Amino acid sequence: MGLDMLGASVVRWVALLAMAAMLGALVVDTLVVPRPIAAARARRWAVTAAVVLFVGTVGELILRTSTMTGLAWAAVATGLPTVVERTHFGRIWLVRAASIVAIAFLAARPRRGPRLSALALAAVVALTTALTGHLGDWGDLTPSVALDWLHVLSACAWTGGLAVLAAVSARAAWSPSVLTTVAARFSRLAGACLLVVIVTGVYNAWVQLPGLRALWTTDYGRILAVKIALVAVLAGLGCVNRYAVVARLDDRRRRRGLARIFRRIELVLAGPRAGARGRLPARFIAFLAAEATLAVTVFACSALLGEATPPRHAGAPDHHHVQEPTGPMRTTIAELHASGGVPRGWLFTPPAGDEKNGRRVFARLQCYACHAVAGEEFPAPTAPGPELTGMHGHHPAGYLVESILNPDAVIVEGPGYTRPDGRSTMPEYPDLTLAELVDLVAYLRGL
Repeated sequence: MGLDMLGASVVRWVALLAMAAMLGALVVDTLVVPRPIAAARARRWAVTAAVVLFVGTVGELILRTSTMTGLAWAAVATGLPTVVERTHFGRIWLVRAASIVAIAFLAARPRRGPRLSALALAAVVALTTALTGHLGDWGDLTPSVALDWLHVLSACAWTGGLAVLAAVSARAAWSPSVLTTVAARFSRLAGACLLVVIVTGVYNAWVQLPGLRALWTTDYGRILAVKIALVAVLAGLGCVNRYAVVARLDDRRRRRGLARIFRRIELVLAGPRAGARGRLPARFIAFLAAEATLAVTVFACSALLGEATPPRHAGAPDHHHVQEPTGPMRTTIAELHASGGVPRGWLFTPPAGDEKNGRRVFARLQCYACHAVAGEEFPAPTAPGPELTGMHGHHPAGYLVESILNPDAVIVEGPGYTRPDGRSTMPEYPDLTLAELVDLVAYLRGL
Protein backbone atom coordinates (compact mmCIF):
# COMPACT_ATOMS: atom_id res chain seq x y z
CA MET A 1 0.00 0.00 0.00
CA GLY A 2 1.41 3.39 -1.01
CA LEU A 3 1.74 6.29 1.39
CA ASP A 4 -0.92 8.26 -0.50
CA MET A 5 -3.45 5.44 -0.18
CA LEU A 6 -2.55 4.93 3.48
CA GLY A 7 -3.03 8.63 4.22
CA ALA A 8 -6.34 8.73 2.38
CA SER A 9 -7.48 5.61 4.24
CA VAL A 10 -6.63 7.16 7.62
CA VAL A 11 -8.54 10.34 6.77
CA ARG A 12 -11.53 8.29 5.58
CA TRP A 13 -11.34 6.13 8.71
CA VAL A 14 -11.46 9.16 10.99
CA ALA A 15 -14.37 10.59 8.99
CA LEU A 16 -16.29 7.29 9.20
CA LEU A 17 -15.73 7.04 12.95
CA ALA A 18 -16.85 10.62 13.45
CA MET A 19 -19.95 10.11 11.28
CA ALA A 20 -20.85 6.95 13.22
CA ALA A 21 -20.41 8.73 16.55
CA MET A 22 -22.48 11.70 15.36
CA LEU A 23 -25.30 9.59 13.96
CA GLY A 24 -25.20 7.19 16.91
CA ALA A 25 -25.39 10.05 19.41
CA LEU A 26 -28.39 11.56 17.64
CA VAL A 27 -30.14 8.18 17.49
CA VAL A 28 -29.51 7.50 21.19
CA ASP A 29 -30.65 10.98 22.16
CA THR A 30 -33.83 11.10 20.07
CA LEU A 31 -34.93 7.48 19.69
CA VAL A 32 -33.49 5.45 22.56
CA VAL A 33 -33.37 7.50 25.77
CA PRO A 34 -36.92 8.17 27.10
CA ARG A 35 -38.02 11.75 26.44
CA PRO A 36 -38.30 12.91 30.07
CA ILE A 37 -34.70 11.80 30.67
CA ALA A 38 -31.99 14.31 29.80
CA ALA A 39 -29.17 13.02 27.57
CA ALA A 40 -26.94 16.07 27.47
CA ARG A 41 -23.85 13.89 27.25
CA ALA A 42 -25.15 12.31 24.03
CA ARG A 43 -25.72 15.78 22.59
CA ARG A 44 -22.15 16.77 23.43
CA TRP A 45 -20.98 13.63 21.64
CA ALA A 46 -22.97 14.64 18.58
CA VAL A 47 -21.54 18.16 18.47
CA THR A 48 -17.95 17.00 19.03
CA ALA A 49 -18.27 14.28 16.40
CA ALA A 50 -19.71 16.81 13.91
CA VAL A 51 -16.68 19.06 14.41
CA VAL A 52 -14.27 16.14 13.87
CA LEU A 53 -16.26 15.01 10.84
CA PHE A 54 -16.07 18.48 9.32
CA VAL A 55 -12.28 18.47 9.69
CA GLY A 56 -12.13 15.01 8.13
CA THR A 57 -14.41 16.14 5.31
CA VAL A 58 -12.07 19.04 4.54
CA GLY A 59 -9.18 16.56 4.55
CA GLU A 60 -11.02 14.36 2.05
CA LEU A 61 -11.54 17.37 -0.22
CA ILE A 62 -7.84 18.21 -0.14
CA LEU A 63 -6.86 14.61 -0.92
CA ARG A 64 -9.40 14.34 -3.74
CA THR A 65 -8.23 17.66 -5.22
CA SER A 66 -4.64 16.46 -5.19
CA THR A 67 -5.70 13.29 -7.02
CA MET A 68 -7.86 15.10 -9.58
CA THR A 69 -5.45 17.88 -10.43
CA GLY A 70 -2.15 16.07 -9.97
CA LEU A 71 -0.81 19.15 -8.21
CA ALA A 72 1.84 19.18 -5.51
CA TRP A 73 0.55 19.72 -1.98
CA ALA A 74 1.78 23.31 -1.96
CA ALA A 75 -0.37 24.09 -5.02
CA VAL A 76 -3.51 22.16 -4.10
CA ALA A 77 -5.19 25.32 -2.76
CA THR A 78 -5.30 26.74 -6.29
CA GLY A 79 -7.32 23.76 -7.49
CA LEU A 80 -9.82 23.63 -4.59
CA PRO A 81 -12.27 26.24 -5.99
CA THR A 82 -12.41 24.48 -9.35
CA VAL A 83 -13.03 21.05 -7.80
CA VAL A 84 -15.75 22.40 -5.50
CA GLU A 85 -17.51 24.43 -8.19
CA ARG A 86 -17.15 22.27 -11.29
CA THR A 87 -17.07 18.59 -10.30
CA HIS A 88 -19.70 16.11 -9.21
CA PHE A 89 -17.68 15.37 -6.08
CA GLY A 90 -17.41 19.08 -5.29
CA ARG A 91 -21.16 19.68 -5.46
CA ILE A 92 -21.84 16.74 -3.18
CA TRP A 93 -19.08 17.93 -0.86
CA LEU A 94 -20.79 21.31 -0.49
CA VAL A 95 -24.03 19.62 0.58
CA ARG A 96 -22.11 17.42 3.00
CA ALA A 97 -20.17 20.29 4.56
CA ALA A 98 -23.26 22.49 4.95
CA SER A 99 -25.19 19.62 6.54
CA ILE A 100 -22.43 18.94 9.06
CA VAL A 101 -22.25 22.59 10.08
CA ALA A 102 -26.05 22.68 10.57
CA ILE A 103 -25.90 19.49 12.63
CA ALA A 104 -23.30 21.00 14.95
CA PHE A 105 -25.69 23.88 15.72
CA LEU A 106 -28.92 21.86 15.90
CA ALA A 107 -27.65 18.90 17.92
CA ALA A 108 -26.89 21.01 20.98
CA ARG A 109 -30.40 22.44 21.23
CA PRO A 110 -32.41 21.23 24.23
CA ARG A 111 -35.69 21.04 22.28
CA ARG A 112 -36.53 17.80 20.49
CA GLY A 113 -37.48 19.39 17.15
CA PRO A 114 -34.02 20.77 16.25
CA ARG A 115 -32.41 17.47 17.30
CA LEU A 116 -34.74 15.51 15.03
CA SER A 117 -33.77 17.91 12.22
CA ALA A 118 -30.13 17.17 13.00
CA LEU A 119 -30.86 13.44 12.73
CA ALA A 120 -32.46 13.97 9.31
CA LEU A 121 -29.40 15.94 8.17
CA ALA A 122 -27.17 13.14 9.46
CA ALA A 123 -29.03 10.83 7.08
CA VAL A 124 -28.17 13.29 4.28
CA VAL A 125 -24.49 13.12 5.27
CA ALA A 126 -24.68 9.32 5.06
CA LEU A 127 -26.18 9.70 1.57
CA THR A 128 -23.26 11.86 0.44
CA THR A 129 -20.93 9.06 1.53
CA ALA A 130 -22.79 6.64 -0.74
CA LEU A 131 -22.85 9.12 -3.63
CA THR A 132 -19.06 9.52 -3.57
CA GLY A 133 -18.33 5.82 -3.08
CA HIS A 134 -17.64 3.08 -5.63
CA LEU A 135 -21.32 2.37 -6.25
CA GLY A 136 -21.89 6.05 -7.09
CA ASP A 137 -20.16 5.34 -10.41
CA TRP A 138 -23.47 3.89 -11.64
CA GLY A 139 -25.22 7.24 -11.19
CA ASP A 140 -26.84 9.16 -8.35
CA LEU A 141 -30.41 7.86 -8.63
CA THR A 142 -29.82 4.12 -8.73
CA PRO A 143 -30.81 1.15 -6.53
CA SER A 144 -27.11 0.54 -5.84
CA VAL A 145 -26.65 3.98 -4.28
CA ALA A 146 -29.90 3.63 -2.31
CA LEU A 147 -28.82 0.28 -0.86
CA ASP A 148 -25.33 1.58 -0.10
CA TRP A 149 -26.92 4.55 1.67
CA LEU A 150 -29.01 2.19 3.82
CA HIS A 151 -25.84 0.19 4.53
CA VAL A 152 -23.93 3.27 5.71
CA LEU A 153 -26.90 4.62 7.66
CA SER A 154 -27.61 1.35 9.48
CA ALA A 155 -23.96 0.58 10.19
CA CYS A 156 -23.33 4.04 11.66
CA ALA A 157 -26.53 4.11 13.73
CA TRP A 158 -25.76 0.66 15.14
CA THR A 159 -22.03 0.89 15.84
CA GLY A 160 -22.01 4.60 16.68
CA GLY A 161 -24.90 4.04 19.06
CA LEU A 162 -22.88 1.30 20.80
CA ALA A 163 -20.05 3.67 21.69
CA VAL A 164 -22.27 6.59 22.69
CA LEU A 165 -24.65 4.46 24.76
CA ALA A 166 -21.71 2.83 26.55
CA ALA A 167 -20.27 6.25 27.43
CA VAL A 168 -23.63 7.71 28.48
CA SER A 169 -24.76 4.66 30.47
CA ALA A 170 -21.48 4.43 32.37
CA ARG A 171 -21.99 7.87 33.94
CA ALA A 172 -25.77 8.16 34.04
CA ALA A 173 -27.48 7.40 37.31
CA TRP A 174 -30.41 5.70 35.66
CA SER A 175 -32.93 3.69 37.61
CA PRO A 176 -33.26 -0.02 36.76
CA SER A 177 -36.52 0.66 34.92
CA VAL A 178 -34.95 3.40 32.76
CA LEU A 179 -31.91 1.25 31.97
CA THR A 180 -34.21 -1.63 31.05
CA THR A 181 -36.17 0.61 28.68
CA VAL A 182 -33.00 2.03 27.12
CA ALA A 183 -31.42 -1.41 26.70
CA ALA A 184 -34.55 -2.89 25.14
CA ARG A 185 -35.01 0.00 22.71
CA PHE A 186 -31.42 -0.03 21.57
CA SER A 187 -31.40 -3.81 21.29
CA ARG A 188 -34.38 -3.71 18.92
CA LEU A 189 -32.77 -0.88 16.92
CA ALA A 190 -29.45 -2.73 16.70
CA GLY A 191 -31.19 -5.91 15.54
CA ALA A 192 -33.00 -4.06 12.76
CA CYS A 193 -29.79 -2.27 11.71
CA LEU A 194 -27.86 -5.56 11.67
CA LEU A 195 -30.44 -7.11 9.36
CA VAL A 196 -30.17 -4.16 6.96
CA VAL A 197 -26.36 -4.26 7.11
CA ILE A 198 -26.31 -7.96 6.21
CA VAL A 199 -28.78 -7.67 3.31
CA THR A 200 -27.17 -4.56 1.79
CA GLY A 201 -23.66 -5.87 2.46
CA VAL A 202 -24.40 -9.08 0.55
CA TYR A 203 -25.73 -7.02 -2.37
CA ASN A 204 -22.69 -4.71 -2.36
CA ALA A 205 -20.32 -7.69 -2.34
CA TRP A 206 -22.25 -9.31 -5.19
CA VAL A 207 -21.95 -6.11 -7.24
CA GLN A 208 -18.27 -5.46 -6.51
CA LEU A 209 -16.91 -9.01 -6.75
CA PRO A 210 -16.97 -11.00 -10.01
CA GLY A 211 -17.01 -14.25 -8.05
CA LEU A 212 -16.37 -15.87 -4.68
CA ARG A 213 -12.76 -16.53 -5.64
CA ALA A 214 -12.07 -12.79 -5.58
CA LEU A 215 -12.37 -12.88 -1.78
CA TRP A 216 -8.92 -14.44 -1.51
CA THR A 217 -7.30 -13.56 -4.85
CA THR A 218 -7.61 -9.74 -4.73
CA ASP A 219 -6.58 -7.13 -2.18
CA TYR A 220 -10.12 -5.75 -2.13
CA GLY A 221 -11.55 -9.22 -1.53
CA ARG A 222 -9.14 -10.02 1.30
CA ILE A 223 -9.97 -6.78 3.11
CA LEU A 224 -13.67 -7.50 2.61
CA ALA A 225 -13.21 -11.03 3.99
CA VAL A 226 -11.58 -9.64 7.15
CA LYS A 227 -14.43 -7.13 7.50
CA ILE A 228 -17.04 -9.88 7.14
CA ALA A 229 -15.31 -11.95 9.84
CA LEU A 230 -15.18 -8.97 12.21
CA VAL A 231 -18.85 -8.14 11.60
CA ALA A 232 -19.72 -11.77 12.36
CA VAL A 233 -17.91 -11.55 15.70
CA LEU A 234 -19.58 -8.20 16.38
CA ALA A 235 -22.99 -9.67 15.63
CA GLY A 236 -22.22 -12.59 17.93
CA LEU A 237 -21.37 -10.28 20.81
CA GLY A 238 -24.55 -8.33 20.16
CA CYS A 239 -26.57 -11.53 20.17
CA VAL A 240 -25.15 -12.60 23.53
CA ASN A 241 -25.76 -9.14 24.97
CA ARG A 242 -29.34 -9.12 23.72
CA TYR A 243 -30.39 -12.55 24.94
CA ALA A 244 -28.11 -13.12 27.92
CA VAL A 245 -28.13 -9.62 29.43
CA VAL A 246 -30.84 -7.34 28.02
CA ALA A 247 -33.52 -10.05 28.15
CA ARG A 248 -32.75 -10.70 31.83
CA LEU A 249 -33.09 -7.02 32.67
CA ASP A 250 -36.74 -7.26 31.60
CA ASP A 251 -38.81 -9.83 33.51
CA ARG A 252 -41.26 -10.01 30.61
CA ARG A 253 -38.55 -11.16 28.21
CA ARG A 254 -36.31 -13.35 30.35
CA ARG A 255 -38.51 -16.43 29.91
CA ARG A 256 -38.77 -16.20 26.12
CA GLY A 257 -37.17 -18.74 23.75
CA LEU A 258 -33.62 -17.59 23.02
CA ALA A 259 -33.26 -15.85 26.38
CA ARG A 260 -34.06 -19.14 28.16
CA ILE A 261 -31.55 -21.02 25.98
CA PHE A 262 -28.77 -18.53 26.74
CA ARG A 263 -29.60 -18.66 30.44
CA ARG A 264 -29.34 -22.45 30.49
CA ILE A 265 -26.03 -22.37 28.62
CA GLU A 266 -24.69 -19.86 31.15
CA LEU A 267 -25.83 -22.05 34.07
CA VAL A 268 -24.11 -25.08 32.53
CA LEU A 269 -20.86 -23.23 31.89
CA ALA A 270 -20.65 -21.03 35.01
CA GLY A 271 -23.29 -22.39 37.39
CA PRO A 272 -25.56 -20.23 39.53
CA ARG A 273 -23.90 -17.10 40.87
CA ALA A 274 -25.08 -15.00 43.77
CA GLY A 275 -25.88 -11.39 42.90
CA ALA A 276 -25.72 -12.06 39.17
CA ARG A 277 -28.81 -9.95 38.50
CA GLY A 278 -27.26 -6.95 40.20
CA ARG A 279 -24.28 -7.15 37.89
CA LEU A 280 -26.41 -7.08 34.74
CA PRO A 281 -26.15 -3.28 34.16
CA ALA A 282 -22.35 -3.45 34.35
CA ARG A 283 -22.32 -6.46 32.00
CA PHE A 284 -24.56 -4.61 29.55
CA ILE A 285 -22.19 -1.64 29.47
CA ALA A 286 -19.13 -3.92 29.19
CA PHE A 287 -20.63 -5.67 26.16
CA LEU A 288 -21.41 -2.31 24.57
CA ALA A 289 -17.82 -1.16 25.09
CA ALA A 290 -16.39 -4.38 23.63
CA GLU A 291 -18.66 -4.17 20.60
CA ALA A 292 -17.78 -0.50 20.04
CA THR A 293 -14.05 -1.30 20.22
CA LEU A 294 -14.44 -4.02 17.60
CA ALA A 295 -16.49 -1.66 15.42
CA VAL A 296 -13.48 0.68 15.23
CA THR A 297 -11.57 -2.08 13.43
CA VAL A 298 -14.53 -2.75 11.15
CA PHE A 299 -14.51 0.90 10.09
CA ALA A 300 -10.78 0.65 9.41
CA CYS A 301 -11.58 -2.10 6.90
CA SER A 302 -14.33 0.06 5.40
CA ALA A 303 -11.85 2.92 4.96
CA LEU A 304 -9.37 0.63 3.19
CA LEU A 305 -12.12 -0.68 0.93
CA GLY A 306 -13.06 2.89 0.02
CA GLU A 307 -9.54 3.50 -1.31
CA ALA A 308 -8.99 0.06 -2.88
CA THR A 309 -10.03 -0.79 -6.43
CA PRO A 310 -12.94 -3.25 -6.51
CA PRO A 311 -12.46 -6.26 -8.80
CA ARG A 312 -15.50 -5.02 -10.76
CA HIS A 313 -13.47 -1.93 -11.70
CA ALA A 314 -10.36 -3.93 -12.41
CA GLY A 315 -12.35 -6.20 -14.69
CA ALA A 316 -10.95 -9.47 -13.35
CA PRO A 317 -8.85 -10.76 -10.46
CA ASP A 318 -5.77 -10.91 -12.70
CA HIS A 319 -6.33 -7.46 -14.20
CA HIS A 320 -3.25 -5.53 -15.27
CA HIS A 321 -2.84 -2.12 -16.83
CA VAL A 322 -2.21 -2.10 -20.55
CA GLN A 323 1.26 -0.82 -21.36
CA GLU A 324 1.34 1.19 -24.56
CA PRO A 325 4.43 0.89 -26.77
CA THR A 326 6.96 3.64 -26.23
CA GLY A 327 8.61 3.25 -29.61
CA PRO A 328 8.31 1.47 -32.95
CA MET A 329 7.41 -2.23 -32.78
CA ARG A 330 9.61 -4.40 -34.95
CA THR A 331 8.51 -7.72 -36.42
CA THR A 332 8.85 -9.91 -39.49
CA ILE A 333 6.30 -11.03 -42.08
CA ALA A 334 6.46 -14.57 -40.71
CA GLU A 335 5.79 -13.35 -37.18
CA LEU A 336 2.86 -11.23 -38.42
CA HIS A 337 1.24 -14.24 -40.07
CA ALA A 338 1.91 -16.43 -37.04
CA SER A 339 0.27 -13.97 -34.63
CA GLY A 340 -2.92 -13.33 -36.64
CA GLY A 341 -1.79 -10.44 -38.81
CA VAL A 342 -0.64 -8.08 -36.03
CA PRO A 343 2.47 -8.02 -33.85
CA ARG A 344 2.22 -9.65 -30.45
CA GLY A 345 0.99 -7.13 -27.89
CA TRP A 346 -0.07 -4.73 -30.64
CA LEU A 347 -2.22 -1.70 -29.80
CA PHE A 348 -3.46 0.94 -32.20
CA THR A 349 -1.46 4.06 -31.35
CA PRO A 350 -2.35 7.38 -32.98
CA PRO A 351 0.39 9.95 -33.56
CA ALA A 352 1.11 12.61 -30.98
CA GLY A 353 -1.25 15.56 -31.28
CA ASP A 354 -1.55 19.17 -30.14
CA GLU A 355 -3.20 19.32 -26.70
CA LYS A 356 -4.02 23.04 -26.98
CA ASN A 357 -5.79 22.57 -30.28
CA GLY A 358 -7.47 19.47 -28.84
CA ARG A 359 -8.93 21.62 -26.09
CA ARG A 360 -10.36 23.97 -28.70
CA VAL A 361 -11.91 20.99 -30.50
CA PHE A 362 -13.36 19.77 -27.17
CA ALA A 363 -14.96 23.20 -26.63
CA ARG A 364 -16.23 23.51 -30.23
CA LEU A 365 -17.92 20.11 -30.08
CA GLN A 366 -19.38 21.09 -26.66
CA CYS A 367 -18.15 17.86 -25.09
CA TYR A 368 -18.47 19.65 -21.75
CA ALA A 369 -22.26 19.27 -22.04
CA CYS A 370 -21.83 15.66 -20.84
CA HIS A 371 -18.29 15.49 -19.45
CA ALA A 372 -16.93 17.49 -16.50
CA VAL A 373 -13.22 18.36 -16.43
CA ALA A 374 -11.77 19.71 -13.18
CA GLY A 375 -9.52 22.72 -13.66
CA GLU A 376 -11.27 23.95 -16.81
CA GLU A 377 -13.61 26.90 -17.23
CA PHE A 378 -16.19 25.00 -19.26
CA PRO A 379 -19.90 25.28 -18.37
CA ALA A 380 -21.26 22.64 -16.00
CA PRO A 381 -22.55 19.46 -17.70
CA THR A 382 -26.28 19.36 -18.42
CA ALA A 383 -26.47 15.70 -19.52
CA PRO A 384 -25.16 12.45 -17.98
CA GLY A 385 -21.70 11.27 -18.90
CA PRO A 386 -18.49 10.11 -17.18
CA GLU A 387 -16.18 12.74 -15.72
CA LEU A 388 -12.95 13.05 -17.70
CA THR A 389 -10.73 14.46 -14.96
CA GLY A 390 -7.61 12.37 -14.55
CA MET A 391 -7.86 10.53 -17.89
CA HIS A 392 -4.07 10.49 -18.17
CA GLY A 393 -3.00 6.86 -18.26
CA HIS A 394 -6.54 5.59 -17.67
CA HIS A 395 -7.22 4.31 -21.21
CA PRO A 396 -4.92 3.60 -24.17
CA ALA A 397 -5.05 6.27 -26.87
CA GLY A 398 -6.46 3.78 -29.36
CA TYR A 399 -9.42 3.06 -27.11
CA LEU A 400 -10.21 6.80 -26.93
CA VAL A 401 -10.04 7.05 -30.72
CA GLU A 402 -12.48 4.14 -31.09
CA SER A 403 -14.80 5.61 -28.47
CA ILE A 404 -15.05 8.83 -30.48
CA LEU A 405 -15.23 7.32 -33.96
CA ASN A 406 -17.37 4.28 -33.14
CA PRO A 407 -18.99 4.74 -29.71
CA ASP A 408 -21.08 1.57 -30.05
CA ALA A 409 -18.02 -0.65 -30.48
CA VAL A 410 -17.80 -1.02 -26.67
CA ILE A 411 -20.95 -0.52 -24.59
CA VAL A 412 -20.28 0.30 -20.95
CA GLU A 413 -23.28 -0.82 -18.93
CA GLY A 414 -24.59 1.75 -16.47
CA PRO A 415 -26.47 5.05 -16.15
CA GLY A 416 -24.82 7.86 -18.08
CA TYR A 417 -23.23 5.43 -20.53
CA THR A 418 -26.16 3.83 -22.34
CA ARG A 419 -29.46 5.01 -23.81
CA PRO A 420 -32.76 3.22 -23.16
CA ASP A 421 -32.26 1.30 -26.42
CA GLY A 422 -28.95 -0.06 -25.12
CA ARG A 423 -26.71 1.99 -27.39
CA SER A 424 -24.01 4.39 -26.25
CA THR A 425 -24.99 7.91 -25.18
CA MET A 426 -21.89 9.18 -26.99
CA PRO A 427 -22.92 11.09 -30.16
CA GLU A 428 -21.20 10.60 -33.50
CA TYR A 429 -19.08 13.29 -35.20
CA PRO A 430 -18.96 12.51 -38.93
CA ASP A 431 -17.39 15.90 -39.80
CA LEU A 432 -14.46 15.52 -37.40
CA THR A 433 -11.19 15.64 -39.32
CA LEU A 434 -8.34 13.23 -38.69
CA ALA A 435 -6.10 16.03 -37.39
CA GLU A 436 -8.83 17.22 -35.00
CA LEU A 437 -9.34 13.66 -33.76
CA VAL A 438 -5.63 13.22 -33.04
CA ASP A 439 -5.49 16.56 -31.21
CA LEU A 440 -8.65 15.80 -29.22
CA VAL A 441 -7.22 12.48 -28.04
CA ALA A 442 -3.97 14.22 -27.10
CA TYR A 443 -5.97 16.66 -24.96
CA LEU A 444 -7.86 13.86 -23.24
CA ARG A 445 -4.66 11.93 -22.62
CA GLY A 446 -3.10 15.00 -21.05
CA LEU A 447 -5.81 15.53 -18.44
